[in-house]
Parts: sequence; C-alpha cells; structure tokens
Amino acid sequence: MGEYMLRSLPGDPEQAQSQYQQWLLDLVHDSDLTEALVDANSSRTIGGLYQLLDFRIRGNSDVPGVLKLMYSFYSKDYLHRIRDLSLRKNRQGGFQLELSIDAIALLGAPNELPTREDASWRIQGELADYLDPIMNRNLYEPPNQPPRFSGQSQLEAVVGRDTPAPLAFNDPEGQSMRYELVEGPYEFVSIDSRSGTLRIRSDQTTQFDVTVRATDDGYPSRSSEHRLLVKVLDPPPPEPEPEPTVGFDDASQTVLTALVQGRDEWTAWLHVRTKDETIKLKVGDAFEIGTVQGMVKSVSPRSVVMTVAGADLELQPSGNLLDAVSAISTTIQPVP
Repeated sequence: MGEYMLRSLPGDPEQAQSQYQQWLLDLVHDSDLTEALVDANSSRTIGGLYQLLDFRIRGNSDVPGVLKLMYSFYSKDYLHRIRDLSLRKNRQGGFQLELSIDAIALLGAPNELPTREDASWRIQGELADYLDPIMNRNLYEPPNQPPRFSGQSQLEAVVGRDTPAPLAFNDPEGQSMRYELVEGPYEFVSIDSRSGTLRIRSDQTTQFDVTVRATDDGYPSRSSEHRLLVKVLDPPPPEPEPEPTVGFDDASQTVLTALVQGRDEWTAWLHVRTKDETIKLKVGDAFEIGTVQGMVKSVSPRSVVMTVAGADLELQPSGNLLDAVSAISTTIQPVP
C-alpha cells in the first residue's frame, strides 16, 4: 500500500481530477494531437478505499503521434490505465483517436504528493525502440530480407588497367538495389551505385581491403555489407600463337587423268576434283596444289615424275597426288 500511495493521485477528489486533467492536456499538447479535447467525466468511490476517476481524450493524429501519446502515457507511474482505445481513419490520411482512461486516487493519500519522476515499469527502452518495430514494417508481406553476397571474396586487377569487377549481390525478393563503397582506398577503387560494378586501377602492384554495401528498396529497406580483398597483379605473359591449322587438302582429291603427247613434248593432266579444275603441266613447270608444292621433272607415256620436298615421286594415270607424296615422306609441310 505504501507503493500504491506514492503512485496515487491526491486524496481530495477535486484536486485529483484537476491535477490529472492538466497532465492529460500537457500530454496531448506534447503528442501533437489536433482538434484535441480532454474531458473529465464521472468519479465514484469504490469500497471506501479509493476514488475512480473517468477521463476521455479525443483528437486526430497520425500513427507516430498515437505511439508517442501512448508511450508518454505509460511512462508516467500513476495508478491509471487506458480502458478503451478507438482508432478510425479520417479524411486527412491519419486517425481519429478516442481514449477512455481510468485513474485512481486513494482516499488516504495526502494532497501534496511529490511528483513521480521515475519511469513506469510498463515501458522498456526509449520511444524509438517502439517506433522502429511498429513503423518500419510491411503489414501486407513477409518481413523484408537483406541482400546476400554470393560472389568471390577476392578480386584481381591488372597493373595500369581499368579493371571492372561486378559485385554478386542477390536480393531474396528480387528488389532493386543501390551500392556503396563503405571503406577502401578511394584513389584505387570506385563503385557505380546503380550497377554495383567496382572499378579498380593502380599503377603498381599492391593489395588492399574494401568494404561494400548493398541496400534494397523494400519496406523497410534492408542492407548488408561484405569485405573484399583486392589484388593488383602484373599482367600475365602473352599466350603462344596457335599452330596454323590445315583445312581440307585439295591434293587428296587430285588425280592424274591423262598423259598427252604434243608436237615436241608430253603434258600431264592433273584433275582437282574439289575445284573441278584440270591443271596441265609440262617439264619444268612448278605447281602448288593444296599442301603439295613441287616441279615437273619428266613426263612420259607411262607416268609423270615430280620433285617434291627434295625427293622425286612418280605418278601414274589414276594415281592420287597426296598418296604419292605420302609414300616418300611421312611429313607434309603446310603451305605458308
């Protein structure tokens, strides 16, 4: 009862009503309610122990204002309570608020009570601790999840080159993200806030850490940070040039079709089937067919003798040029 006595309103009913109503008026003013009214209604004695005082508050406010009013109310360590609370949407986009309040004045309480300065046991923390979980939430969807980093934690760049490095952040809800460089050597690295691409450039080999942040556009927005190691290295040695490749060899489809006698000499007719072309060669003529280069050494009624890669080969009618070359050499030098 001693604790209740300290939390009671003054024992005189009129003084209790006047003092508490003034406190409610100050409470409404500090909470920025508009068109506010504070009414003192009935009071009655209960069990010969205390007076039960009835008050009503009406006004208009937005959600932060309502929360501020309730926080201030419950912070005061009086013997009081909110018996009924009503919120109705108004045309201004806020709420029409109505509170019914009970307050107690013990009959044995002195009229001159010290002002209660200690915060009530009903609250935990500051006003911001209540505003954040109530205001920063989406009532129509599951809680917004922060972006997640799914890439490599080590990046490599080349000395003296502007090296782009896209960041691999993914948002579980698929929302748009913006990017920030939280920490790092700004003379070596920058970031595109929309695409999330890091750009790294250094004229000397070095390594350093950078911290990047991705923030989604959900409600409320969430963000996550990740630390990266950046290594600036010398450029790799040039790769050797690939060996030249040989395509389809016309020599494999070249055959000796005829040995024709002219006035003074014989002529060898070679037919290149891939080109549907006949090449007519006499003694001393040089030729190049596919991968085969050579010169005609002699032509007779029976065959043609050619010098290819320093060796002589004989080709008879219907003979295949590449087969004849392969018979004298296992290596055919490609045409430069």
